[in-house]
Amino acid sequence: MEQSINMNELTFSEKDRYVIITNAYPHEKQLYRNGFIHRRVKAYQAEGLRIDVFVLHPAYKKAEKYIYEDVPVYRGTEQHLRMFLNHNVHKKVLIHFVNSTMVQAIKETNKDLPIITWIHGFETEAWHRRWFNFLESAESLRKILEMADDYYVAQLSFMNWFYQTNELDTTFVHISKWFKEHIAECDARTKSENSVIIPNVIDDMLFTFMEKPVEMRAKVLSIRPYASRKYANDLAVKAVLELSKRPYFNKLEFAFYGDGQLFDRTVEPICNFENVTIHKGFISQEQIAALHKEYGIFLCPTRLDSQGVSMCEAMSSGLVPISTDITAIPEFVEHDVSGLLTKPESPIEIADAIERLYYNPDVFLRVSKQASQSIQDKCAVDVVIKRELEIIVG
Repeated sequence: MEQSINMNELTFSEKDRYVIITNAYPHEKQLYRNGFIHRRVKAYQAEGLRIDVFVLHPAYKKAEKYIYEDVPVYRGTEQHLRMFLNHNVHKKVLIHFVNSTMVQAIKETNKDLPIITWIHGFETEAWHRRWFNFLESAESLRKILEMADDYYVAQLSFMNWFYQTNELDTTFVHISKWFKEHIAECDARTKSENSVIIPNVIDDMLFTFMEKPVEMRAKVLSIRPYASRKYANDLAVKAVLELSKRPYFNKLEFAFYGDGQLFDRTVEPICNFENVTIHKGFISQEQIAALHKEYGIFLCPTRLDSQGVSMCEAMSSGLVPISTDITAIPEFVEHDVSGLLTKPESPIEIADAIERLYYNPDVFLRVSKQASQSIQDKCAVDVVIKRELEIIVG
């Protein structure tokens, strides 16, 4: 339960602390708000770091504090953030989903405070990168064009300055080479000089490898958000429709989990198939890990991904990913080695990939093992957290 606080009257038992500034964080009533940041925080705590989280958002007019799984979380406005930083108990600031307000607060309180900024996606993209989200109506297109002249211009101008300023001690963490070079730096029109590439961490203790029996090559799982067309769930549905024309279709099983404004209309064409189950709603990480043990293929086409975290979690569990040969996906999936990649906007190729695994159980077993090993080599907790701690503590 959150409680109202006076930022000026806060007391800290230790000074050697780190603060994460972000735009959202899990709460007992909002379990999915940047959960991947919380998983990092718990890993840092396990290594002995004292971490505070500050959620900066205009919706929080009053300064508040709550505890979430032993993590102290503060939230408030830019003014509250300045008062919070004025206590001078933090060794470094770690930022996720950066904006100019966060950085301005640091400049005004402690310009010498080292900053580590993770670059995830929308905070450094030009508006047209998500063109596929604005095809639904003239109204959605009009709205984004208005933002293109306002929010996007201001944010990318800020990122251009932030990437190259000498006023602050900043290190940037990009989660994939493709995203760094083709989106982040391209759209901001400058290099992020002091930067490293470290992917998002995958909880390999939760998403553990279980050797798959060959029968699981016929069991296909999709767990995706339906808030954006970037996840290409419509292509997954069209692939099922294509497979329904093929003689072995009734020997396959499909499960679609997810939620969002596009969910109902996206899955509607496949609702009446007896071998397709539809589950509307969000599920926990533990529930996802349990589902991974019941299926053999993870269906995750995409139109834009800087990594594909849910895909990587499924790979860690030993599911064979079927995704798209686009954006950053090939950095995490090698075709015919750790997964199967298809051409963009090609539901027929997705159907063909499922067919290949169905008729070639040896390929399924080989790729399943290699998917798990390859992604754990890149994204396991020990691998990623070790690299992050080198720049946080070092």
